[in-house]
Formats: sequence, structure tokens, C-alpha cells
Amino acid sequence: MYRRIPFIACLIVAIAAALASAPQAHAQQAPQSGLSWQQRFLGILPLVKPDPKDPIVVTVNGTSITVAQVRDYAKTEQRLINANTTDETRAVFKDAMENLISRQLLIQEAARRHIKIPEGEVAQRAREFQVQGISGETMSSTGNAPDQILLDQVRGSMEIEKLFDEEFQKHKVAPGQQEIQRYYDEHKDLFVQDPGEVRLAHIAIKLPPNATDAQKAEGMKRIGKLREEAIKNKDFAALAKAKSEDTPTASKGGDLGYFMKGQLPPVVDKLAFSTPVGQVSSILQSNLGFSFLKVTERRGVTYAPLGAVKTKIAMVLLDYNQEYIVKNMLKGVAKDAKIRFNKLPGESAQSSRSEGFARIASRIGDAGGAETLHALGAFGARSAMKRASRVRA
Repeated sequence: MYRRIPFIACLIVAIAAALASAPQAHAQQAPQSGLSWQQRFLGILPLVKPDPKDPIVVTVNGTSITVAQVRDYAKTEQRLINANTTDETRAVFKDAMENLISRQLLIQEAARRHIKIPEGEVAQRAREFQVQGISGETMSSTGNAPDQILLDQVRGSMEIEKLFDEEFQKHKVAPGQQEIQRYYDEHKDLFVQDPGEVRLAHIAIKLPPNATDAQKAEGMKRIGKLREEAIKNKDFAALAKAKSEDTPTASKGGDLGYFMKGQLPPVVDKLAFSTPVGQVSSILQSNLGFSFLKVTERRGVTYAPLGAVKTKIAMVLLDYNQEYIVKNMLKGVAKDAKIRFNKLPGESAQSSRSEGFARIASRIGDAGGAETLHALGAFGARSAMKRASRVRA
């Protein structure tokens, strides 16, 4: 057990770096909506009344997608993923345009394969939808005759659903016992019941009191190089003895001792118990300096038995397999598609050709929205129930 209590203060204050560095890591990656394929192509329906004044933003093999349709779809997606910042909102509008293009390509592929849905089934499914008004109120369409716009959109979703059902059956996407067992064995860290204890070591670089920006930058540079060296060098203890500036632990190869879950400050605790044995953590920063951890050992850990998590694993693998089929189909149908982006009012044709849909999505997102209705229907829940029944089978 770790007994050098005074040094924990240094480790505790070091948590600031993990938080400070997080926005930079996110900034390097394009925002992801996190929506499932069922939500993207089945559940979000742009219920926009035709308007000859509504600008056409893109045509997909001759079929038009308008500004109002993109805005309508994006507003629903924005609520689903709780997008609040300007960057998130713009990313949502870009994603909405991509999803509407993909949805149209899939509807066209279903038509090419002569997939038809009986009108009675379309009308019944349309009645299951919940139509949400612009002020947020929810109105059930059950018992009322669905309007033609809703019927057309629901028909398209049902055609896509049947298209993928056929593909999923052909490719046998339901995972088998061996696949489930392999996932369990390779991802046991996801099924920890009792995390037990971790043994930690660290390498630290100190900062002088009231360090300047230049000194902090130099410290970050030094600790970054040491972390890279620690990743490559198998002898972490020797590196800690030679380079760590925390003298009491350096003499012991950076060893900090064992810690149980909850003993350390929350951010450090999470980092310690999420870093695999034998690997080093991200850099921690505080007003005292910089450091990084290495998890040298874990003991007392227990895992949920396979039987308790088998259904969850099957669902994860089924979703993954389905997404793989969806992505491959979209690549295929988009390969020879004729997709043309139109210029918006007030811009040149050259601008439209040179900047593509990212620019257009940004323009649409900044422009605000017209008063439209949004629909999010029963497809998400229905698809989840289908997946669950396949897993149980």
C-alpha cells in the first residue's frame, strides 16, 4: 500500500492537464452525430410542404433536396444529439445533408430492385408516427388519416428497411457463439465487476513557482519526449530513476504503490483504472508540473461471466455488422450516382462548384429555419425490437 501521503498532493493537482488537453483532442476530429443507421435513414423524416420558392440545394440522380428539407432534418437531429455550440450546429447541418443524400440513394436502390410496400401497411405505419410541432408539442397521428407528405416519407423508410432486411439476411449479420466468445475474451476490460487494485508508477517534471508560459511550454515539451521514450522503452523503472524529478519515487523506479477504486481524485482515478496494464497514460498537468502514469499491475479484479453479458455483446456485434453492410451498400450506390450541388441565392456558380456541400451546409445552418414539422417515428424502437428478437433466436 502507498504510504507517501504528501506526494499524493502533487498527483492530485496534476489532474488539471487531463481536462485542459481534452478540447484540443476533440478539435482534431470531425464531430460525429452518433446516430444509428435506423435513425439516420428510417426515423428522421423531413415533413416539408412543397414550395416553389424553396431553393434546391442538391439533386441526387435528378431528385431534388431542398434547403427546407435539410433544415427540417437537421433540427430533429440537433435535438436528438443535443447539439448546442455553433460548430456542433454547423456539423449537424452538414451531416443532415449527407444523410438525406444517402437516404435518397437508398430509396432509389430499393426502386431499382422493385421493392414495393402495400399501401395499407404504409398507412398503418404512418399512424404510429409521432409528429412534433415547432413549439415542441407532441401530437399523435393515430386515428387520423396521414397526409400525403407523411405517407411518402414513411413509404421511403419502409422500402429502405426492407432493402436492408434482405441484405442482412443474405450476409447473415447475426453473430454466432464463437464471435461472441472472441469479443468477450478480447474486451474483458469492458465487463469488470470489481476493478480490484492497480499498481502505479509515474515520471514527473517539476515547474518552478509562478512558472511563465515559456517555462510551461518547455516543461510540456520535455514530458512529451519522456512519454514517447517510455512507450518505446520497456524499462520504465530505469527511465524514471534517470529522468523523473520526483526524487522520492524516482529512486524506486517511479513506483507509487497500489490504489483501490475511489482512493484517487476522480480524473486520476478514471485514468488509472482505464489504462491497460503495461501502458502509459496521457500527460497530466498542474501548477506543480507535468507527469504521466504507468499501470504496472492489477490484482483482485473480477469480471462478469459471459452468460450475464452475452445478449449485450450480441447486440453490439449485430449493430456493428449491420453498420458495416450499410456503409458498403452506400459506397456501392454512390459510386455511379449523379449528385449535383446547386448554388444558393446570392452566390456565384463558381463558388458552388469549388466549395461543395460543406459550404452550403454552413450557409443553411447560419440562416435559421422556417416553421416546419418534424417527425421521429417508431422505426428506431421497431428496429431495436427486431434486433433483440434475432439475438434471442
